[in-house]
Amino acid sequence: MKQRLLTAALLALLLQGCQAPESTAAADPAAPTSTATTTAAPEPAPPATPAAQRPALPQGACEKTEDGFSAFLEAIVADPAVRAAYSAPHVEESDLRDPSKPVDRPGEPFRLVLIDSRWSYDEPDKQPEQLARVKLELKPDGERMRAEFIRAEFSPDEEVIKTVGTPEAYVFDYTQQCWQLTQHLR
Repeated sequence: MKQRLLTAALLALLLQGCQAPESTAAADPAAPTSTATTTAAPEPAPPATPAAQRPALPQGACEKTEDGFSAFLEAIVADPAVRAAYSAPHVEESDLRDPSKPVDRPGEPFRLVLIDSRWSYDEPDKQPEQLARVKLELKPDGERMRAEFIRAEFSPDEEVIKTVGTPEAYVFDYTQQCWQLTQHLR
């Protein structure tokens, strides 16, 4: 009986040793107090999580194509935990006209939401039927994808009649064999 317990314990230790830890916190989850001082606010799911530990996505969502990115975007819009797992530790707030220029402003909630297969602008204090629809354009750029959106009014034929407000964009980098939210532009 002791031999079985020892074998099981040894096997568990060996399996843990085979996984390369991302950080001290990932290697020793029992010691969160030692790393709590290094971050300003705890993240719900660290985006630097190895791909094997991230939540599952629909098949093809991590492909470096527009179709793959569309599936990825729908998945992160639907589930905040998935969005957190596929976001950078700090999503940079930048100027829409000059994305290389960081802007000092508080981050906002993720604004894209799908309602009845239509992209809308999420405002936490409004009911789903009150949310404005958005015109969404996906713009690939090598290892990046830019999702540009602006509130809009649509005709019954789904044509944009007019846009309302200021445009925004989310920038996703292709890293760890999948997409990762890295910037919010406005």
